[in-house]
Amino acid sequence: MSVREGSIFVECRFGVWILTMHGEHDVSTQPSLAEELEHVADAGGPVVIDLSDAEFIDSSILRALVGAAGRYGDDGLAVVAPAGREPLRLVQLMGIDTVLHVYETCEAAIEAIAPER
Repeated sequence: MSVREGSIFVECRFGVWILTMHGEHDVSTQPSLAEELEHVADAGGPVVIDLSDAEFIDSSILRALVGAAGRYGDDGLAVVAPAGREPLRLVQLMGIDTVLHVYETCEAAIEAIAPER
């Protein structure tokens, strides 16, 4: 079994920063996530964290997501975690789906938090 270290792709669409996480993310990739979140916070605007292509996330990533939700406020951060995937199961198991705005698709998340067009 091969381990696929995680990567993060950042883009801006419709005034929304999208951080797409690919592969496996744990304590070794959490600093990269924190750094990217800091960069987009400095740039301003809402943020979507897309876990659709994340094969695995651990508690350090969940802590980073909850921390980001606190910094961005109620409507400034959304998380994409499709049904049937491991990240959504972990988010629900830990009960942080009550703290995070979780969407099935990136498009739905963008539509929910994008600035007026």
